[in-house]
Amino acid sequence: MFKPIRPSEVSAHGTLDYLLVAFVAMVGLAYLNFLPAVVDALVYGMELTEAQAGQVVALNGYGALLGLMAAALLSERLPWRTLLFGALAMLCGLDFSTVWLNDYSLMLVWRCVGGALGGMSVGIAFTVLAKLRKGDRAFGLLLLMQFGIGSLVIYALPTLRVWGGELAVFYVMSALCALGLICTLLLPSFKGCVPFANGSERQKGQPPQKRIRANTLLLLLAMSAYLIAASAIWTYVGQIGHTAGFDEVTVNISIAVTGLLGLAGAMLPVIGVHRFGRSCWLAAGVVLSFCSAVLLCFSAHLFAYVIAMSLLFFSWPAVHSYFLALITQDDTHTTLASIAALLSYGALATGPMLGSLLLRDERFLIMLCGCALLFALSFLLLLKPVHRYQVSDYKRITPSSRKHAAR
Repeated sequence: MFKPIRPSEVSAHGTLDYLLVAFVAMVGLAYLNFLPAVVDALVYGMELTEAQAGQVVALNGYGALLGLMAAALLSERLPWRTLLFGALAMLCGLDFSTVWLNDYSLMLVWRCVGGALGGMSVGIAFTVLAKLRKGDRAFGLLLLMQFGIGSLVIYALPTLRVWGGELAVFYVMSALCALGLICTLLLPSFKGCVPFANGSERQKGQPPQKRIRANTLLLLLAMSAYLIAASAIWTYVGQIGHTAGFDEVTVNISIAVTGLLGLAGAMLPVIGVHRFGRSCWLAAGVVLSFCSAVLLCFSAHLFAYVIAMSLLFFSWPAVHSYFLALITQDDTHTTLASIAALLSYGALATGPMLGSLLLRDERFLIMLCGCALLFALSFLLLLKPVHRYQVSDYKRITPSSRKHAAR
């Protein structure tokens, strides 16, 4: 019988272990990686309206919140691997059976249950990720995998529709869950590991706890605002292209190719370019995302459409990774990791709902303006935490490195 993971049982493991945990953390809510394809399947395959499709994926996300909360309560008390395997197995069957549904109300319930199962599996995997030594690398690999698989699925979907029909994306979701089951069996036991440094060493030189809580709260709010805006755009980015008059092949190729830039963005925290101030990279990424939302207002031009997606897809994974790393770096009991996961997926679920509410006669201008305002709000909320963490990062640089940087 597998034992629950304790905070002191996970240490630095090999790259393969990081990859396995990151993949398992991704597959539970894999549909987020190719959300435009899911929305297209609901609209063209099940003949739902754009607003109904947005509500279905939003309810799927809210179900994930229930699963995440259940994982937070159960993962420290029950056998984690058994819970993870069971949740993924049921989700695999549920995704596969979605193609036979033809009722909107039943679809809402069905996908909400699927979201709860996916959220539980993600919550358990997040608990492991948060306890690894190199949080930047762990979350960076997670985002790297998300954007890589998302781009691959969107690129291959026209071919997959030849044999699977308009609902082929649900077969893909089921297949990813099956791969997740295999990865779950290959995960290490995490026994006998040296505890990661979260005690007195991590607390040296920190500001008073009250100040840390204030900055952390601002980071959580900024992350939520950012992810709501980003997921709203991501949900309807395919429909924005169709409304602008681009054909399906052009839209799919544009999303897939620009989505590959997400791999480059996700590599930033993985290769450690943040060592001279990751908070500045975080602020810069939010500014680029704001520019993306503004450019999409002029998406009638293919060049503006492609550049806007490039800016967002490059910034998104790096920004999300740095948010998670900064929020959890002062946490000694992984409580903030659970809160950050809940808020992350809550925001990702709220984005499609917000987008569906701001749609007016299949026009996206009001929605895009709302997303731009949310990006601006995220930047404003970041100002104080960015200053605090930038000073902290600067103090950690050695005097010699500081002189070299000054030159």
